[in-house]
Amino acid sequence: MGDPLQAQSTAALEWHHASGIIDCSRGHLIGIVNATPDSFTDEGRHFGTAASVAHGIELAAHGASVVEVGGESLRFSESTPVAEEIQRVVPVIRDLLAQIQVPIAIDTFKPEVAAAAIEAGASILNDPTGLRDPEMMRVAAGSGVGVVMTHFFGEPKVRPTSFPDVDVPRTVIEWAHGAMTAALDAGLDASRIVIDPGVGLGKSPEQDLDLLHRIEELNVLGRPIFVPISNKKVLGAVTGRVATERLAPNAAGVVWCRLHGASIFRVHNVAFLRDVLTMTEALLRGAPDEWHEVVK
Repeated sequence: MGDPLQAQSTAALEWHHASGIIDCSRGHLIGIVNATPDSFTDEGRHFGTAASVAHGIELAAHGASVVEVGGESLRFSESTPVAEEIQRVVPVIRDLLAQIQVPIAIDTFKPEVAAAAIEAGASILNDPTGLRDPEMMRVAAGSGVGVVMTHFFGEPKVRPTSFPDVDVPRTVIEWAHGAMTAALDAGLDASRIVIDPGVGLGKSPEQDLDLLHRIEELNVLGRPIFVPISNKKVLGAVTGRVATERLAPNAAGVVWCRLHGASIFRVHNVAFLRDVLTMTEALLRGAPDEWHEVVK
């Protein structure tokens, strides 16, 4: 297998955000802080400012390149009021900025929440609806933040009753071309955009598996590929494991996607997956970034 990164330019492997540049010629982990009482994985364990901040500090210490804060789960339930979501995330972002050195991302599909988080110091915006709201596009374009451009069949918080009968990787590529064109027209520089194919967002487990299997096809887009692999339903559909028992399939997904060109992985267990990604990089490149002294 040839190196899937060889065909990409140096510029295409940089992700610019409001506080710096991430070199996507190597893999990165985005550590998730669920500042919510009802997340799929954390089940509310990190809800509340103090618990969320402590978890974010831990993720950074374990090797997360970015710490992402989200104030609303995508569970199929009533939407969280904007003011409540802001109150959940803004104090966490402010406290984390004072205590860690890595950039902070905000995970939201609401423009008001995004604007408040960016004002508080968030450098990256992860909108699971792909900036489809014109106001969210304006917030992103006018702020200088890095953007995760996400593909999503359907609407947040709404359980799908059917799945589109399409070739999903091709559909994602076509969507991404259009979404990036719209973003450029709105004033976003391409260097600020990474592409998330939206694993688990309005797609069946079979479609998600096909999307992951063919992830290398997305390299044609010329931007870093962001994969939210952590604990996704497809991992359970393949292995039979519930969300809290999917670390092994998470690891397999990170390795596969990294070897096929993806470079950014949104995960919960940074400590374990950091070692997985470090070893994958060494196998991909032929040597680690750093050799360690070991006794045996």
